[in-house]
Amino acid sequence: MPETVSSGSNCLFASDALLPSGWAKDVLLTWNSSGQLTLVQPGSKPDGTVQTVRGPVIPGMPNLHSHAFQRAFGGLTEYRGQNLDGQQDSFWSWRTLMYRFANRTTPEQLESIATWLYIELLEAGYTSVCEFHYLHHDLDGNPYADDATLARCLLRAARKTGIGLTLLPVLYQASNFGSAPPSEGQRRFI
Repeated sequence: MPETVSSGSNCLFASDALLPSGWAKDVLLTWNSSGQLTLVQPGSKPDGTVQTVRGPVIPGMPNLHSHAFQRAFGGLTEYRGQNLDGQQDSFWSWRTLMYRFANRTTPEQLESIATWLYIELLEAGYTSVCEFHYLHHDLDGNPYADDATLARCLLRAARKTGIGLTLLPVLYQASNFGSAPPSEGQRRFI
């Protein structure tokens, strides 16, 4: 016999939910103030105080590859034909424009960009993001006094929005392929 459950505002009832064991019916979900699930109870009956969702409930999806700062120049480099230098458009011409953009992004701008990106991810159903973070130095390519300055911007953006974050620091040691030294455009990635 299903148990009737009553709960507060951190509670949701789903007629269908995808659980690790497969699809389940009449599932009560409760969570704590940190957003962590504290109860997942199939076969429940809501008492009328619990919000019921329409449609199935599925786990949130992770975004497994993000470079947050690149969100701000989306649409500015995607075109077919010749680039600004009169050369044929390619990955390499895109990368040149990306370096130009990266080398003008301040810590405050990075945090704002990441905050808006993480909000967009949450709105699209993502609940966590793996951030490949490779902007490390100041605009001139010099290390910050606190070498985690830009990483902290991303951490604050994730905390403000409530998205889960896996921060993956990345660095450049060479440009292009082989062992050629990094280019001037990569000065913040070293």
